[in-house]
Amino acid sequence: MKIKKLVLVYYSLFHLSFIAYTQVNAHYWTQQYGAKGLLLNGAVIASTEDETAIFYNPGAMGRGEKFGLSLSFLTPTYSKLTTENFLGEGTTVSDSHIGFSSGFAAVGFPLFNNKRFKGGATTFTRFKSNLNYRGREVSEVANNDQQLFIGNLDFQKRLTERWLGFGLSYKLTSTLSIGASQFIVIHSQSTDLTIQKEIVPKISPTQLLYGVRSHLKYSFNASGGFLTKLGLSWKPEDDVIIGLTITTPTYGYLYKRATYDLDDLQKMSPDSIFVRSNLNSTKLQNYKTPFSIGYGIDFKYGQWRYSMSAEYFRNIKAYNIIETTNDPFFGQATETFSQNTNLRTGNREVFNLAIGLQKKMRDASTLILGFRTDFNPREKVEGFSEFEFLASTPSMYYFSLGSLFELWNNKVSIGVNYGFGYSNGGQTLIDFSNITPETLFQAAPNNNVQTSIQSFVLVFTYDFIFKRWK
Repeated sequence: MKIKKLVLVYYSLFHLSFIAYTQVNAHYWTQQYGAKGLLLNGAVIASTEDETAIFYNPGAMGRGEKFGLSLSFLTPTYSKLTTENFLGEGTTVSDSHIGFSSGFAAVGFPLFNNKRFKGGATTFTRFKSNLNYRGREVSEVANNDQQLFIGNLDFQKRLTERWLGFGLSYKLTSTLSIGASQFIVIHSQSTDLTIQKEIVPKISPTQLLYGVRSHLKYSFNASGGFLTKLGLSWKPEDDVIIGLTITTPTYGYLYKRATYDLDDLQKMSPDSIFVRSNLNSTKLQNYKTPFSIGYGIDFKYGQWRYSMSAEYFRNIKAYNIIETTNDPFFGQATETFSQNTNLRTGNREVFNLAIGLQKKMRDASTLILGFRTDFNPREKVEGFSEFEFLASTPSMYYFSLGSLFELWNNKVSIGVNYGFGYSNGGQTLIDFSNITPETLFQAAPNNNVQTSIQSFVLVFTYDFIFKRWK
């Protein structure tokens, strides 16, 4: 029977050895911090002047005040992600989110009673995302007006990564300083996917004729990892500043753990049913972040000040996150049964660029414009498309416009940051538009998925810098 042959191929490829390729990291330049850093769109490797230098360029910490406390908050955000043709030709699935951009807190202070040394400490959220997609389709089965097709999709991905850091800078000369920041990384991520495809009689829709129900959930935590950032700040002329940074991959994780939950049911015919389930905790094999090199230049020309930053992120070759073999029946089945689970990921190399402009105004404020790229680093590895989809948003482009001014010795900013991204050619997960008993168990062959995203960030009363403290 044709349906049984299709199912046999499906399970020999998918169910006997489960493999998924997904992106672990969010985009590298998704988050920016501080009043100036946000409005300049990250073009601050050379021009950072406050405690955000602990993250952007620790070599620039020595150019700030003797003591400073920086708190960044109050940044409402709105984003909307739309995917077309993902569930078949002519379908649209969208997700909207309203919230606040990640905050930043840092303190800088002198060390060793020596004006050449400057220390600092910081805590901030490096990545945070919560992506949701839900869709349902009810329609007649193709070429059979007596049967109904019911399709459900429920997808959620959560990712959070927090950094805690300590920095130290040293002024070698009046124009050259170097620094280093040591960060502790706490990463957690979970993905939950449920796919349901059913064919039922129109006159008795509670009777299942054919069906596919698949559920995958996995999560992992990697805490206590270390990451080191080195920085250099050089001011060869009064109106020229050059910055350079090197960031290591994470290393030395103190705690790693992973869990997964698999549950599948297939009804291929009235007398043929396949079931499989597994729930297990296992060791997290590895979690990696890339090595990167950053460069920045800041100079004045005419009435405008120009800032540029660029950072190259090395690729991460595909590696195993979860790799385990176990018996989900705990040895109580008549025949020995082993379930292999293999979860892999990898990122490609990325080169991001940011450009900013500043102009002093008559009212003592500074007009700021910025642009940056935030390219998608996900490695497109051949695998099962059911679990590649929605691993990340498309590559993003951001534009900002606003004003920075001082109020009671604090830096206050007002502005807006707009971002957009678009991608085309992704694979359709399920073609809900043309379902028959034969195609119910097949992967969709189309590659015409279009994904677009827009984001708005309102910046106001953003960054408070408390100076002149003794």
